[in-house]
Amino acid sequence: MEFTCCEYLLYQIVFSQDTVIPCCCSPTNNYKSTFINDFNGQKFNINEYLNKRNEYISMLKAGNIPACCKGCSRLIKKEWNEIFKINRIIITHRTKCSCNCIYCSLIATSNQTKQELNTRNTYDIKPVLKNMYDNNIIDNNCIITVAGGECSEYPKEELEFILYLALILNCRLEILSNGIIYSDAIAKILQAGKCRLKISVDSGTKATFEKIKRVKAYNLVWENLKKYGLAAKKGKNSELIIKYIILPNINDNLKEIQSFINKCNKINQNKIELAVEYLWFERNKEKRASENIKNLYNKLKQAKFTISFESNEIKSWLSN
Repeated sequence: MEFTCCEYLLYQIVFSQDTVIPCCCSPTNNYKSTFINDFNGQKFNINEYLNKRNEYISMLKAGNIPACCKGCSRLIKKEWNEIFKINRIIITHRTKCSCNCIYCSLIATSNQTKQELNTRNTYDIKPVLKNMYDNNIIDNNCIITVAGGECSEYPKEELEFILYLALILNCRLEILSNGIIYSDAIAKILQAGKCRLKISVDSGTKATFEKIKRVKAYNLVWENLKKYGLAAKKGKNSELIIKYIILPNINDNLKEIQSFINKCNKINQNKIELAVEYLWFERNKEKRASENIKNLYNKLKQAKFTISFESNEIKSWLSN
C-alpha cells in the first residue's frame, strides 16, 4: 500500500538507556515515539513493540502524522513493505565514556552528571539480541550500529557477543568510537570484514582536541587510528572513517582543517565523514553556511579525500 511513512519506523530498533524506540532523530523537542518504557533488559517483548509500531502505521495511513514526526525529512510517500523484519539495530544502552565532549547529547538532554553517567548500572544486551535472533526478526542485510557511551568500554563479553552475532548473521557493522581505548575485538572484526569504524576526532591540533573532548588523549587517538587503519585494510569491505564534527567558532578555521588533513595523510587515511554539531545545526540550518565552513569544506575537497556526510541534509546545506 502507498502511504507516507519512514523506514526507521518500519524496520529499525534503537536500544536506549531504559527505552526501546524506532528512531533517535526526531525533528521536534517533543520526542514521544517510545515503544517500550522502563526497559531493563528483560526478554524483549516483540508483540508489545509490534503493536505500538502498527498503531503508528495506522495513524500514517489515515493521514495523521504523529507529533514527534512532523517536519521530518525522512517521511516519504511510496509503496511500503510492512513485513516486520528489522534491518537496522542501534545499540546505545550504555553511558560510560572516557571522553567528555562539549557536544555530548547525553549531558545536554539528561539531568545526570558525567560521573553519574560513567557509574550508571544498565542491562546486558546479549539476551535481548539472542531473543531477537531466536525469533528470526533480524534481516540478513541488517546494519548493527554499536555506539554507547563508548563501545570499547562495554564489558568484553558483551561487545564480543554483538560482534559475533553480526558475523553469523552476515550483518554489516557500524562501530562508533572516540578512539581513546584500543580494542582488540574491534581490530579483529575489522580484519574479518564488513565493518565500518567511525572515530570522531573533530580537530587537527592538540589544543582544539582538548578543548572539544576535554581529555588529554590527542596523540593516543591518532596512534590508535593508525592501528585500526591497518586492520581495516586487511578486511574485505571494512573501512575506517575519521569523523569531523564542525563546531562553529571552535574548529571551523583553515589552520585547524589543514592540520587535520596533514594528520590524516600521515597515517595514510583519506575517508572522512563531515557532520555539524546537532543542536547548532537544528537552530541554524535554514541559514547559509558561513564563509569559514565553506572554506573548510572546499579545503577537504581539494585534498581529494573521500567525503561522506552524517546526513543528506548536511550534505545539501554544505553544497549550497
